[in-house]
Amino acid sequence: MPTVGRGIVALVAAAVLVVVTPGLVSAQDPGVPWRWWDGAAHQLTHGLADPPGLNRDDCRPSPRHPVPVVAVHGTGLNGGNSWATVGAVLAAEGFCVWAPTVGAPALPGLSGAPGSLGGLDSLTGATAPQLAAEIDRVRALTGAARVDLVGHSQGAVVAAYVVAVERPDAVRTVVTLGVDPARFGEGPPEFVAAALGVLSAETSRRDIEANLAWRGADGIPYARGVRYVAIVSDTDELTGPVSAPEVPADVRLEVLRLQDGCEADRSGHLAVLASPRAVDLVTDALGEGAGADSSARPPRCVPADGVVGVLAPVGPR
Repeated sequence: MPTVGRGIVALVAAAVLVVVTPGLVSAQDPGVPWRWWDGAAHQLTHGLADPPGLNRDDCRPSPRHPVPVVAVHGTGLNGGNSWATVGAVLAAEGFCVWAPTVGAPALPGLSGAPGSLGGLDSLTGATAPQLAAEIDRVRALTGAARVDLVGHSQGAVVAAYVVAVERPDAVRTVVTLGVDPARFGEGPPEFVAAALGVLSAETSRRDIEANLAWRGADGIPYARGVRYVAIVSDTDELTGPVSAPEVPADVRLEVLRLQDGCEADRSGHLAVLASPRAVDLVTDALGEGAGADSSARPPRCVPADGVVGVLAPVGPR
């Protein structure tokens, strides 16, 4: 079975495990949902509403954290069910966080509404322009000149594409989870959309051409002047161990291995969304230039399984 196929099987198995074994992980630090499925659980029990901390149009960036954050979900997920943990932690730190659902195809039960399944439509025809529009909307809403992007899986790739091709002057930092930064220029996976018959041959061709143009003449899918921080895990079912790619001197790219300093955190592709260490690394990356002192508050190290996530109570940082 191909690597991607094995990864999908593992993620489906993880979802089944969550359904049949509720309460497998005990409750954690009050106020923060330290399980990667808590966002979906919140939506299911609150009329598909987003978890606290996300998509508050009344939020205005503070002097300490003046750059608003836009978080981008992966394939088959949505903004609310992906970013419950990150949103709660960042909101508590004083960040304003938006998490749109992008790339939800116009199919029955899948399109547009809260709780939709996103990341299943064309890069150029849906996902990228929708993210670019949300960046524009958040900037207009807050008055901020730039935003920071946090992307998971396909969302990380889409974020990198939008920054490089459509909004290079509108983004300060791109933080990614669950993706190999050396493969940004290959574009997002289209196997799910192809299986659903969402993409026409013409749309698929346009997406392929856009990916080729994204790499540009020098073959580098990074925007100069934008900082990239890739948080990776050796136990990610889809990427496996990741090494930092070679990039030109004028590209700002940092690759942070989750297991450096914390071999007990074995978070996998979905579990990384609620890894205390990963969330702390995201917070520190976004706090650049905002008075953050990560040396005074080192990222937490909590034992975590690749499938179920955290295995012990999570204390304050």
